Amino acid sequence: MINYLQKTVVVMHSLWAIPAVLIIRLIRPIVLIRVGTFLSSRAGHFVADAASQWLINQNTKNMLTVDLYWLDCWTCNDQWAQMVKRNLNVFKFVKYIYIWNNVIPGGGKNINIGGDTNNGSRDSAQLLSHNSDRMMMKFLSSEEEQAKVWLRSKGWEDGQKFVCILVRDDAYLGSEEWHLKYDWSYHDYRNSDISTYVPAMEWLADQGVLVLRMGKDMETKVDSDHANIIDYAFCKDKSDLLDIWLFANCDLCITTMTGLDRVSDIYGKPLLSINYLPLVDAYSWSNSLNFPKHLVWHDSKKSLELGEILNHQHTNAKKYIDCGIEIIDLTEDEITNAVLESWKRIDKTWVEIDMDLEQQKCIWEIVKSSRNDLHGYINPKARISEKFLRKINFYNN
Repeated sequence: MINYLQKTVVVMHSLWAIPAVLIIRLIRPIVLIRVGTFLSSRAGHFVADAASQWLINQNTKNMLTVDLYWLDCWTCNDQWAQMVKRNLNVFKFVKYIYIWNNVIPGGGKNINIGGDTNNGSRDSAQLLSHNSDRMMMKFLSSEEEQAKVWLRSKGWEDGQKFVCILVRDDAYLGSEEWHLKYDWSYHDYRNSDISTYVPAMEWLADQGVLVLRMGKDMETKVDSDHANIIDYAFCKDKSDLLDIWLFANCDLCITTMTGLDRVSDIYGKPLLSINYLPLVDAYSWSNSLNFPKHLVWHDSKKSLELGEILNHQHTNAKKYIDCGIEIIDLTEDEITNAVLESWKRIDKTWVEIDMDLEQQKCIWEIVKSSRNDLHGYINPKARISEKFLRKINFYNN
């Protein structure tokens, strides 16, 4: 019934949408009007793709090209949707022009889908790296103040550093009704146990840093009574505004690569990508420190060498099992060491010897040769964790 009603609405709108499509095609030699949308149901794609399109618009003032967008009625974050609407040409009616432009042959030049979901909406065009002054869609002054009032209510003082940590668990993708209809178990290899992050969180908190455990819906609470640790995921007063503002303004984003970390990325905040797979998903285009999960052969219990890791870039938990590979999460000590390394890199007290720099260069070259489509550009500040470099065997690759 729902599909029937939706199709009926689309047909009804054809009365004006088809003539609009024909007019757009007719004036194409003079003015190119392009219509498109964003994958607004998934935060990582929605944030990165809309930000990329905004940056393109800032850098390209072409009066002969007009881009129009539409968004689904339901989006993963209302605050980001509002910011996109404020900064891009977003209108509901564009949806029907888009649909009928696809139905009528010959409309390829009038389509503009922001971003490339096939490569994870990565910054392959180096838009962020070229955005040296970090211009980005701004928050309203009222939104800024609302977010700061909330932070102060949690004990934050103006100027105090704060860190967002986002750890994917079994509750991820299980909260929305449309997600419940789909079996997401193939993504289980990406989950982590939040308890293994507590020592690292407490180390940061002891430095006077406010630590916010982020997440819309999480399975397990943070087991710590440290005054500087806020389990935001279980706060009743969390909001879509805070989700975006906190990631956009934090001093460090610690993430298992779950989507909203891309907010920190586009606003130029350092990233610690940890306990993730596969290795080739590393945020190589960003100011990031990367430490993936360990992979060992099930029978021999021997760690995979770098070449073997790159030959097993699986994005399905069952595939690892079928290949005889066990996934080993990072230990508490490894997580804490990675956080310490990341924080010291931020405050410029981390000492990097020549051998480390050579190893960094070597591993990025190997990773790049494996997937140049994902790592065509390596940010000078992108790093693989020192602990990973010390453990992995890559000189024989």
